[in-house]
Amino acid sequence: MLPDSIPHFSVGPFSGLAVNAILAILCLIVLPLYPHYRPLRSLFLFYLSIALAFFGWVVYGLQKSPESILLGNRILYASLSFLPAIWFWFYLSLFNEKPSWLTWIVTGVSLILAVLAVLGKGPLLFGVRMEPDPIALDIMRPQSKLLKPLIQFFCLISCILYFLVIIIRLRRSKGRRPVYLLPIGIGLFIWFLGGLHDGLRVAGVSVLCKEHILWLASFGLSIFLTIAIALHFQSLEQSVRKTKDVFERFVPPAYLRRIATEGLESICLGEADQQWVSVLCCDIRGFTALSERLNPSELVAFINRFLEQITPVINRWQGVIDKYLGDAVLCIFEGVDSAERAVACGVNILAAVRSFNIEQKGPTDPRVQVGIGIHTGPVILGTIGSYERMDSTVLGLTVNLSKRLEEATRPLGVDILITDKVANQLPNGHSYQFRKLGEVPLRGSLAPVGIVEVYDQDPPEIRNLKNLVKPLVAEGIELFKAGQHEAALSKFQEAKSIFPQDIPLSLLMTSLRHTWEQGQAIKGKALLQFG
Repeated sequence: MLPDSIPHFSVGPFSGLAVNAILAILCLIVLPLYPHYRPLRSLFLFYLSIALAFFGWVVYGLQKSPESILLGNRILYASLSFLPAIWFWFYLSLFNEKPSWLTWIVTGVSLILAVLAVLGKGPLLFGVRMEPDPIALDIMRPQSKLLKPLIQFFCLISCILYFLVIIIRLRRSKGRRPVYLLPIGIGLFIWFLGGLHDGLRVAGVSVLCKEHILWLASFGLSIFLTIAIALHFQSLEQSVRKTKDVFERFVPPAYLRRIATEGLESICLGEADQQWVSVLCCDIRGFTALSERLNPSELVAFINRFLEQITPVINRWQGVIDKYLGDAVLCIFEGVDSAERAVACGVNILAAVRSFNIEQKGPTDPRVQVGIGIHTGPVILGTIGSYERMDSTVLGLTVNLSKRLEEATRPLGVDILITDKVANQLPNGHSYQFRKLGEVPLRGSLAPVGIVEVYDQDPPEIRNLKNLVKPLVAEGIELFKAGQHEAALSKFQEAKSIFPQDIPLSLLMTSLRHTWEQGQAIKGKALLQFG
């Protein structure tokens, strides 16, 4: 209920004052939550200015004394003077644009008119001499032959100019149009009609009604600007979400959770976090020869088709692709079951490669073979580079060893190599078929690394042969470690008679003979020597 002391002339402005004051307070509450959202600051200034205008209108309508009537009009017209400048700054904040010469001119004129409204005296500006309001004859107003019409004209022209700018922007928008401009245009048009109506009534032209309606039009403008801000914020949120989705295609989300804990803007050079993961490296064999057969566009298209085939497999096993290294893929697996998921992913990648080769229907379409290396251990997730060009990456011995294992698949003629550390982390009762191939010196590692071949993807007849020689190879490796050279060689030869085409077995025997012939100490030395 409104107080009984408020006259009919001030009822509408009082309602506008209450609503806009509440909206301004809500803006102040929300501003600390989104301090960088510039349109919210401009909207607050609009609410504040229009609330002050309504306040002046209420004071003017109370008709307490000539001084209060003058004060109310000064507040009303000084606040109205600021509206054109606020509109233009609001527009710039929506599109994050720099102010133009027109913006500064409008701002300067607003300031000059506001100062004149507050300080101006005399019949041309604001005089104490009162005259009846042309619409509400029982209401007295201060005489102002120049300043009032000037401020009203300035506001109406600025409103039309702003309205036209928005219409032009909407028409020139390519693709998805900024829908938040539509309620701004509607609100401005309503405000213009309200101001035009009151101006015509003052001139004695009979239009919609006999009373002032600018307060109602101003109220409508506030509501439509609020709707516009809500739509603009929603569009920004969608853009940020899309940007984040695109950004995560280049920077793995697992990295962002550690190097950007307070949002993307918090990423800085040198951010790092240590994590225990399993690392899988997959590379195409014979890529150099392949690249010589295809022209550049064919080669890029081929690589993309291949990567599109294996990327869903990595995603299915919750792997995180660190980067594409030309024809190679480096990805990490987090969690206590990371080793099991990395091995499963490797086996499934080989199945995807087989499907890819089947789909290569043309006789000239290249077939691919890949090698996969998997190791588990601590890595460092961080940002490297310079402030002009940064990149997220994973660093550490675990990464290097997974790459060296992938390289070792080529001379050994196998598809997947894992370290014994990965094999030891597989759960009891797992179904993977693998065999130990002894220890091998890998570049970057101070001590020899125990390697294990996973052969689930081999043809059935090859798997059967590897299952037969598996215990013989394991016994030979243990005998070698114990320093029993002849016994170890005997086991390898027995295995060789069962599976003559076994390349790792041939390399084991060659390495063993080489070590013995060189007269080196056998016990405690890495068995496999190649490359």
